[in-house]
Amino acid sequence: MSSIIENFLGPNGRFSELLEGYEHRESQVAMAEAVHDVLVRGGKLVVEAGTGTGKTMAYLLPALLTGDRVIVSTGTRNLQDQIFEKDLPLLERALGRPIRATVMKGLTNYLCLRRTDELLKSARAEEPAIKKKLPLIERFMGETQTGDRAELRELPEDDPVWGHVASSTETRIGPRCSFHEDCYITRMRRRAEESELIIVNHHLFFADLAMRLGRAGTGIIPDYETVIFDEAHQIEDTATLFFGVQVTRTRAERLHRDAARAAEAKGGALLVQSSLRTILDDLKTK
Repeated sequence: MSSIIENFLGPNGRFSELLEGYEHRESQVAMAEAVHDVLVRGGKLVVEAGTGTGKTMAYLLPALLTGDRVIVSTGTRNLQDQIFEKDLPLLERALGRPIRATVMKGLTNYLCLRRTDELLKSARAEEPAIKKKLPLIERFMGETQTGDRAELRELPEDDPVWGHVASSTETRIGPRCSFHEDCYITRMRRRAEESELIIVNHHLFFADLAMRLGRAGTGIIPDYETVIFDEAHQIEDTATLFFGVQVTRTRAERLHRDAARAAEAKGGALLVQSSLRTILDDLKTK
């Protein structure tokens, strides 16, 4: 067992002093050592950890010991909140220092000050369903430091009122907005720039990666040295949304028509139509 991991997760380590009834787990130590080793030496690591391993702490601890900026990407917002609200406070006590961490979620998870202000001044504010919930939104706006929807537990998850006050790609106007300096998205990004640990979800991570690899050349998430995927079994579906190619019968038929018209002018229409019709028939049977 490497001494640095033993100092924290060993039978007489720091966590045993902080947690009553602390249970030393060899599987957790082995995972933490493996993560620490790959972070120091470089490379990639895939870990399958069973229930009760304590995997979150096994990767967070060595990640925070590196001094590099680390991205932790999760499959769910619930795990993002758990890491930030439960795991990091314990790690701060174990490390004996504050951890500079930020949770980054999709835009619709954050209150938009401009949209809220516009709603309060509009006729829609008098609609019964909205009027009933506005005091709750106003109180939340006065109390929250992050604007994160997860803090507004009194508002049901599916309440349509949130759709009137949430941030979105379509409604953001950037520095031109009169609320830009106080904007929760702006503040979140500033906090992230100063953070050593940034907790995102898979959807945001791959949206950011697509932007970096695309025309934008830059992303939403600040530059980082290390990324750790938790709930990694969900990565395939999420990555496919951003980097996959979907072929539908409608799109294939459109291609068939366009190609046939183009080939007809060159005398090759019959061959092109025959080949594409075969492809369409194959798609139809699947």
